Amino acid sequence: MARGLRIVPKTLTGRIMLVTALGIFLVQGINSFIRYEAMKGRAVVEASSLIVAVTANRLDFGAIEPSRPLERRPAVRTMRSTAPLVVEGFTTTEELAQRVAMHLQSVYPEVQAVRLSVGPIRNLPEQLKPRPRHMHAIRRPDIIERYRRGEAALLSLKLADGSWLHSTTKIRTRGMLPQWPLLIETLLIYIGVLIPLLLVIRQMSKPLQQLNNRLSNAGLASDEPPLEPRGPDDVRSLIESFNAAEQRVNAMLTEKDVMLGAIGHDLKTPLASLRVRIESVEDEDERAKMATTVEEMVQILDDILILARLGKSSETPVLTDLSALVEMVADELGPDDRLAVAESAEKCRAMVRPVLLRRALRNLMGNALKYGGRADIAVRCDGTFVAITIEDEGPGVAADQLTGLFEPFARAENSRNRASGGTGLGLTIARAIARAHGGDVILENRSEGGLRAILRVRQ
Repeated sequence: MARGLRIVPKTLTGRIMLVTALGIFLVQGINSFIRYEAMKGRAVVEASSLIVAVTANRLDFGAIEPSRPLERRPAVRTMRSTAPLVVEGFTTTEELAQRVAMHLQSVYPEVQAVRLSVGPIRNLPEQLKPRPRHMHAIRRPDIIERYRRGEAALLSLKLADGSWLHSTTKIRTRGMLPQWPLLIETLLIYIGVLIPLLLVIRQMSKPLQQLNNRLSNAGLASDEPPLEPRGPDDVRSLIESFNAAEQRVNAMLTEKDVMLGAIGHDLKTPLASLRVRIESVEDEDERAKMATTVEEMVQILDDILILARLGKSSETPVLTDLSALVEMVADELGPDDRLAVAESAEKCRAMVRPVLLRRALRNLMGNALKYGGRADIAVRCDGTFVAITIEDEGPGVAADQLTGLFEPFARAENSRNRASGGTGLGLTIARAIARAHGGDVILENRSEGGLRAILRVRQ
């Protein structure tokens, strides 16, 4: 199943930048809305002032008399009626209506009541719908239709004779919030906030990345000096704590190696004495059994010591041609061509500890020969990892036992007999060595039969 598009970045820097950018966008949107509403309020006041001025002019010149026609001006449309006008979608602006009423009634006693409301132009009667100022636009229905998509202010005056005078004009909101200045303002905010923020985050994330790389490569001894504390105080404190922990771990690993070396020496000495004393046993079959037992004990001891010392190896990493290393191990184990190594089209090189990696390859190839009789080996690299694949022709392993094979002393069979041999630590050691090189060992059954072991190391 294909993975969907990832929206949230993986890195800390990416997530902080994304959250900040979204926050700026949200705040700028709210700010633009508040500014638009404030400007719209001023536009309503300006439209109301225009209506009041025109209406007052008509009251002064008697234009409200029935015998005289009302003046037709595109900016303000006027209509007389004998009853109040109720227009759907228009809301009354009480505060502004009171101010207009105080002004008009103080000058014109014939004005009995004042109503001022705002709503969409399309809901007005045709006679009250504002028209464009330019006469050539009046002849264009498409221009008139676009002009009437906005809102209008409606002023209704009740006169002394009981009639109503209604005047409307368009509330001009176009261009109140210019797009280009708003975009430039938003861009400047982004530049002024995100660039300094990015510099601060990089100053903090770079030491964290170095710390992460150091932790990712932990597992084998190295002569690298302690990390230099850098960045903010919190990050510097974290790095200093890591350096102290690393020193304690290295000291414990060194102490453990000294102890294991002493144990190995003390155990191998009596085993060597047993080898000598076995030679005095007259029964050849008994002598052979005893020698085999001693050799098994020595092999188990060697494997345990190798596994225990993987945490702090003194071997120095070397840039190694892994294809040549694989061929060398295959020649040592299978001179009779039971291990077929496919030719690699490219040189797969990596910084590895050759002695350790040779031990891991011996274990995997030895298992393939032991349980499959022969094996095919291939080496591939992709610039990040080198994968060494070993495929045998054996019976394979039950799916529920594949993971458990990496446990110490685990076996793919129920018995640990001398016919199959082994200590049960081969796969455990191979995986530990692979992980110490930034990789892993994967086991899987082949569809055509047999087992496939894939050893991966980081290049």
